[in-house]
Amino acid sequence: MRKAHLLVAAALLLAPAAVFADGTTASFLKLGSGARATGLGGAYTAVSGDINSISYNPAGLASLKKSEAGFTRAELVDGVSYNFLGYSQPAAKGTLGLGVNYLGQSSIEGRGVNREATGAFQASDTAINLAYARQITARSGVGLNFKYITSRIAGESASGWAVDAGWQYRMPVKGLGLGFSVQNLGPKMKFLDEGSALPLTASAGAGYSLLDNVLLSLDVSRQVNEKKTVFSFGSEYAVFNSLFMRAGYLASSTTGGSGITDVGGFKAGFGLKLKGFNLDYAVTPFGDIGKAHRLSLGAGF
Repeated sequence: MRKAHLLVAAALLLAPAAVFADGTTASFLKLGSGARATGLGGAYTAVSGDINSISYNPAGLASLKKSEAGFTRAELVDGVSYNFLGYSQPAAKGTLGLGVNYLGQSSIEGRGVNREATGAFQASDTAINLAYARQITARSGVGLNFKYITSRIAGESASGWAVDAGWQYRMPVKGLGLGFSVQNLGPKMKFLDEGSALPLTASAGAGYSLLDNVLLSLDVSRQVNEKKTVFSFGSEYAVFNSLFMRAGYLASSTTGGSGITDVGGFKAGFGLKLKGFNLDYAVTPFGDIGKAHRLSLGAGF
C-alpha cells in the first residue's frame, strides 16, 4: 500500500505539467544552468566558457583564466524552482569546477489509491558536480564532470551517478569554434524497485563570432534513451561592451515531447557586464503553463 500511495503521489506531482513526465529519470539534468545559455536557446556546447560549462560542456572550463563563481535561479511553475551554484578555480595543470543543481517542489497534497487525502509531501532532485578541464593544444580543450544524483519524494529516495565528457576546438578560421559533449553517462537509477535510465545526451555544436559584436551558435543534440533529436539556435548582439541582447530557438525533431526541457520555441534574454560581475536574464515558454524566468549572477576574481 505504501508503494501504491507513493506512485499516486508521484503521478500527482507530475500531473500539473505534462512536460515533467518522460521515459527517463532525473530529467532535471537537462535544465542546464545559466541564463545566458538559456537565452541562446541552449546552443552552448561550442561557446561555453564560464562556470556554467559544468552543465553544458565541461571542456569550456579549460579556457578560464581566473576563478569564477555563479548562481542561477529559475522559477519554472507555481511551487517549482530550480537553482544552480558553482565555483571554478584554475590550477597549474587545468581547471577545477564544483557545482550543485537543485530542483525543489513545495508541499503537495498527497492522495491515496482511492483519491483520499494522505497528507502533504515534498519532492526534490539534486546533482553534485565535480569537474576538471585542461587545454591539450593551443586550440583545443577537454573536460570531465562527475555527478552524484539524488531524487526524493514523500520520504523515499533514489540515488545514482553519471559522467559528462566534452571537447572544444577553436578553428583556424577567426571566430569559429566547435564543441562536442556526452552527458549523463551512467547506470539506471532505482526508485521503488523500478529502474529508469538517465537522460543520456550527445551534443555537437558550433559557434561563430561576427564583427566582434555578434555571436551565432548552433547545437544538435541526440537524446539517446528518448530517441529524440533536438536542434537549438542562438544569437547574441553586443550593443556595447557591457550590454548584450540574446534570442534563441529550441526545436525538436519529434512532436508531443514530454521531457522537462522539451518545450520548444523562442527564447530571449539580456546580459550586463560591469567590473568583473555579470547579470543575465532569460525568459522561455513553458508549455500551456506560461513562461519560465531565469536569472543568473556571476563574478570573476
